[in-house]
Amino acid sequence: MKSHYTFNLRDFSKIICGICMAGKNQIPTSDVGIRIWAHEVLRVLGDRLINNEDRLWMLNCLKETVRGSFGANFDTIFSHLDTDKNGKVETLDELRGLIFGDVLTPFGMAERPYEEIQDKDKLQQCCEEALNTYNMMTEKPMDLVLFAFALEHLVRISRILKQPSGHAMLVGVGGSGRQSLTRLASKMGDNEVYQVEIKKNYRMQEWRDDMKNLLKLCGGKGLSTSFLFTDTQIKEEGFLEDVNNILNTGEIPNLYPADEKADICELVRPAAKNENRCPEGTPAQLYSYFVERCRKKLHIVLCFSPIGESFRTRVRNFPSLVNCTTIDWFSEWPKDALESVAKRFLGEIEMEPHVR
Repeated sequence: MKSHYTFNLRDFSKIICGICMAGKNQIPTSDVGIRIWAHEVLRVLGDRLINNEDRLWMLNCLKETVRGSFGANFDTIFSHLDTDKNGKVETLDELRGLIFGDVLTPFGMAERPYEEIQDKDKLQQCCEEALNTYNMMTEKPMDLVLFAFALEHLVRISRILKQPSGHAMLVGVGGSGRQSLTRLASKMGDNEVYQVEIKKNYRMQEWRDDMKNLLKLCGGKGLSTSFLFTDTQIKEEGFLEDVNNILNTGEIPNLYPADEKADICELVRPAAKNENRCPEGTPAQLYSYFVERCRKKLHIVLCFSPIGESFRTRVRNFPSLVNCTTIDWFSEWPKDALESVAKRFLGEIEMEPHVR
């Protein structure tokens, strides 16, 4: 059940990179510094845990570390999360309130500070506004109810997409909102969304053509792109091998024949010249610049279901799916989420007050 519980130094570096997303103005005191450290640990290591028993164990580890390594009192530093006012932060529901993100800034702004979000109403309002803007700009509007649980996952996904080479694996059953939240988070971070269209005779050749287009978007045109890929689209396991390679190295070996490779080198030449990256402008230098740009600009978001054997088999066969992504485990919706959805959709139906 826990085959994805593998951790390495990449995870450690993700925690440090997460802390570095905040500028010095966003961390005015050491208390905020400890809070952002705890938040990043929870996002990188805690979000992949599959049950409350493991999450409580993690909360106790955090408490021990704050006391032992930082020499601070956990309950004092996190006192704003203490909802039942008993002077202790000891439940998972209280810990859910620890949120850092850049979603309070309207999208389209150049500066998006990564800051602590304590005002839940403001968070709700900003995300509702972003959803309305998204629906006005798209041909396929989304009718989403942004309850607390959905907002938390939205902020988590946008945090991953904010990082260079930030890839996500969203694990949950179908209908838990993984794709819709990814689309909204991508739009909020000014990312394009790319998804392959699986037809009846879609095979390796069509997949490779799609991959060429995707990498040209990111590496060639320099567009930040979220590649949304679900386990229902895996017609051949070879697709996953390519995804595994992109996650690991930023490219698929031998994807481009010589003539297409030359076109790519010409495509990136102006950008490389502007950045002063390829002084001699040799094909090898230009192609390596193209791959580096793919690594920075491409964000792979995998939506997998944990049901059945296939998830475990794939995690075992393609280690980069776990090593190179940040995992967000979508548990079943909590009670407040179900109530919000019911109120929203039953609110439009005429019925007697006592029935409601």
